[in-house]
Parts: sequence; C-alpha cells; structure tokens
Amino acid sequence: MDDNHKIGLIFALTGLAAGIISGFLDLHNFVIVIVAFAIFYASTYIVKIIGVDVIKYGKPSSILKSGAFSFLGTWLLSWIIIYNILHY
Repeated sequence: MDDNHKIGLIFALTGLAAGIISGFLDLHNFVIVIVAFAIFYASTYIVKIIGVDVIKYGKPSSILKSGAFSFLGTWLLSWIIIYNILHY
C-alpha cells in the first residue's frame, strides 16, 4: 500500500471515530466542530507513526490537505447517521 492510500485510510478511520463521537455527544454544533478539527489535526501524528514518508510531502499541511476530504466525508456521514438514530 502506498503512502497516499495509507493517508486516506487513516483520515477516513479517524473521521469515522470523530463522527461517532460527535453523534453521541449532545453539545452545541460549534463545540462538536472544534472537537472534530482537533481529531483531524491529531491524525497527522498517527500518519507519522504508521510509517508514511513525511519528507516526501514536505510540510504537515500537505498531509492535512491530502486527507481532508476523506476525513470530512466520513465524519459528516457518520455524524448524521448516529445523530439521527439517537434523536429520532
């Protein structure tokens, strides 16, 4: 598995975890978004742990840009599903 697939998978899994946490928490939307972005930023450290060549991407912001859409998509989808299951 190449580095791009590893980054996408890690960000999708952390997006799923953030969506589940956001769905279970009964907080204001602004606080939930802050928690999700904290998890999003912390997932760059997980990418470094699994052995992705960070020097190839240059800055950490490049890693964040490459995983942003996979995180955002899975976070929103899982948040909406969990929230609707619990509150309806």
